[in-house]
Amino acid sequence: MSQQSDRVNREVASSFFESSHARFEEEMQDGLDTLNIIVIGRVSSGKSSLINALLGKVRKNSLFKVRAESGVTQKVQCLRLNDRVRLIDSPGLDDVRADHSSITRKFLERVDVGILVVDGSSDARQKQHLDDLRRQCAHVFVVFNKIDEYDKWQPIVLERVIAQWKQDLGVETIYPTCAFGYDPEVNYAMQLDIRGVDVLRADIESLLQQRWQDIVNARAFSETRTAILDIIAKAMVKLAEQALKPQSSPYILGTLAIAVTEIQHLFHGKTPSGAETRKIMALLASGEPCAWGFLWVGGSSPHLSLDIPTTRDAIADGLAMLLTLVEMLRQQVKFTQGNGEAELARHLNTVVTSLTETTPDKWQERSFWLGLLPTLLEPTQVI
Repeated sequence: MSQQSDRVNREVASSFFESSHARFEEEMQDGLDTLNIIVIGRVSSGKSSLINALLGKVRKNSLFKVRAESGVTQKVQCLRLNDRVRLIDSPGLDDVRADHSSITRKFLERVDVGILVVDGSSDARQKQHLDDLRRQCAHVFVVFNKIDEYDKWQPIVLERVIAQWKQDLGVETIYPTCAFGYDPEVNYAMQLDIRGVDVLRADIESLLQQRWQDIVNARAFSETRTAILDIIAKAMVKLAEQALKPQSSPYILGTLAIAVTEIQHLFHGKTPSGAETRKIMALLASGEPCAWGFLWVGGSSPHLSLDIPTTRDAIADGLAMLLTLVEMLRQQVKFTQGNGEAELARHLNTVVTSLTETTPDKWQERSFWLGLLPTLLEPTQVI
């Protein structure tokens, strides 16, 4: 990882729970480089108290209201902790979805960390909340709150309750916590009772430190993916036309070079030199199993007649090269012959299989490529 990535990770990890400049947002503001964390759980599970504890707040400066009566949090509360982190307190994801604005829809596509807060006896119905979170979040933490309610029992009782929760939810890890004392009506002679929160906070920070750059990269790729699909589809239509007409074959390398240049510009924000483009094309065309005979030699033989399987292989080679370029740029893989050949072989096998059952007339349709490419281009994932 680059020094810049390390710096970003350190900044996020150190400032994640820094809330000295925290502010509540009336509406969710869009932001590609904002980490979105949502806390959900049934009414009176102690979500607001847990958040206050995670933020290191004391009773006098707590950010989220806490009351002994049920249902104090009746609407979604969106807290911007800092430039990189937004925290959402909500009874459930359905409450967030009730806002149908475009910003909220984008937010739901970018929930990075989910925290499911449970308490009391195991309730198998909470599995639905967990499954819902998992569909929206790359990472989910399950927290069993209010462990202070078991202080009057033998420790084995709490252990059995947590074990039952693990079984019903189908999870291996549950964080037992206590965050008692944030209710302003609590007897001030009683101290805050905070337990287990440090472990939860440390694991979240560790996750951020490890994953932040992956999240940013995945989102950046998501934002440019449509443009990439359009560039490749346009190139493949042109390449198919040229491959099926031998007299046009000398222009194939030019078509690929234009696509390579446009893709690099999307990722780097600048147009590469001709020498850089030729270097990448030569690298990705130099190894087995990619058969570049037609593209390199056939281009100088305008009267060459090719059968359909050979033409299909040539088209597959071109597409595999463009997909390999995208994946190596997305993963920030160094352009070496070894890396290029490995990635190229993987894409080529998939592309050849995908084109085997298709016909030449389809290869010249942009709609065909726009339908096929999303299945070949690596999906956006937060690893």
